[in-house]
Amino acid sequence: MIPHLFSRLPGALIALSLCGLASAASAAELQLQINKIADRNGALHVFVFTAPSGFPAEASASLHHVQNGPHEASVKLKLDVPESKEYALMVYQDKNGDGRMNRFLGMIPQEPYALSRNPKVIGKPSFADSAVHPAVDELIVLDLRD
Repeated sequence: MIPHLFSRLPGALIALSLCGLASAASAAELQLQINKIADRNGALHVFVFTAPSGFPAEASASLHHVQNGPHEASVKLKLDVPESKEYALMVYQDKNGDGRMNRFLGMIPQEPYALSRNPKVIGKPSFADSAVHPAVDELIVLDLRD
């Protein structure tokens, strides 16, 4: 019985290898430029969403990237992200270092933040207002606001 088990091992390893290649091939790269960074030391938290569900709640993001300071007034990043037809991005600068976006009354950001497409926001931002469909090598520009 044991020799029979090992006879299937090479096929299983090939299948696992192909799964790894498939997931690597389905990745994309986003190029970001984050502007208007006033405080040079707070970490930048970048959240990438690939679907409207849960946007803009940080816990619902498909990807979370942290860029530690110090920063210049503008930072360029390249992120490997899951393949998607559209993305919405949220960035905030963690000025007090507590690892979360501080909000007044649980809603109004108290730290610098930005959304892709830089929409004017009154109330909860929508995925549609922030969604981008970037071409290959297209730079997505986000302007932090206090």
